[in-house]
Amino acid sequence: MKTLKGLWFNGIVSPLRLRLFVWLSLVTQILIVVTGGAVRLTGSGLGCPTWPKCTEDSLVSTPEMGFHGVIEFGNRLLTIVLLVIALLTFIVVVRISESTRRIGLLSIGFFSGAILLVVGLALNTMFGLVVITLTTFALALAMMLVFGAIIIRTARSTNRFGLVVPAFGLGVGIIVQAVIGGITVLTGLNSWIVGLHFVISTGLIALASLLVWRALPKPGNDVALWNSNLAWPTVVVGFIAICMGVIVTGAGPHAGDALTPRNGLDLEVWQHYHSYPGYTLLALITLQLIAQVVRSRSVLKQLESRILLLLFAATVLQAVIGVVQARMGVPPLLVGIHMLGSGVLTSLITFQVLSARKINR
Repeated sequence: MKTLKGLWFNGIVSPLRLRLFVWLSLVTQILIVVTGGAVRLTGSGLGCPTWPKCTEDSLVSTPEMGFHGVIEFGNRLLTIVLLVIALLTFIVVVRISESTRRIGLLSIGFFSGAILLVVGLALNTMFGLVVITLTTFALALAMMLVFGAIIIRTARSTNRFGLVVPAFGLGVGIIVQAVIGGITVLTGLNSWIVGLHFVISTGLIALASLLVWRALPKPGNDVALWNSNLAWPTVVVGFIAICMGVIVTGAGPHAGDALTPRNGLDLEVWQHYHSYPGYTLLALITLQLIAQVVRSRSVLKQLESRILLLLFAATVLQAVIGVVQARMGVPPLLVGIHMLGSGVLTSLITFQVLSARKINR
């Protein structure tokens, strides 16, 4: 028993594992965007036609469901991997917190509510929305909301490094994403619900980036005035560009299933609307980069300049891929690469505002 306890506390959830887990959280959050895109681009959106089980009679995909079932169920399994990584990250963060015992006890209450939510899903599968199912759901949500609010309040008042709240939020966000993923399947891949699924993933990537930023040591360099002033406008324009991209996706041909209707908007027109904030974003980043390079007198010497250089390169690449895929009739491979680029871009935009505004250094 002592050996197992030592392996757990000194090995798996050792504070020395913090950097590993925060980077794993960020990488897997971007990865699930790509695998989610693969589900849609291969027409596997209804490979598992129900939720939380894959079929009415099976929790996992069956041989009869073929390739599409494997793709969809594989994406669901990745959600479990994300949740495990988020849980391990949270445990490590709590261990180095100034209120380890109190937050730990509150976390037990929150995750008891999460387990009760799973019980409610099981009851719904067996009996439907009967009184006991609704009561279980209500109790689970009440426990999660109450304990979650107390955890956040406690962490904000005691945790100097700001790690507990984003780590906790990441775990909660993954649970929310799993539920929205289920709603996506149950609504027959409604394009607006699919878009909401993607937007929340964007938020989780930003949150994972914040966690990485707060967990790693950073140099205190001078920031150019233009870089600092344009940091938040860059975030806003970047978010608008991503939302426009979601609308374009809903108008495009890749619904995830051949019978799924699209949002009815004109694809070519909305591709142009999507490009306007994209080019504005590139202009803002260019101004920031020039100002920071002039300030630091180097492109690679300072962290702020390196972040902006990577962001500039990623934005240019996204623009080129966007133009090419529009000219070629949005081929699936390029759409998938564009989705990967969106995740990377979200992370870099988050890093640029954190560095430019000197947030949580």
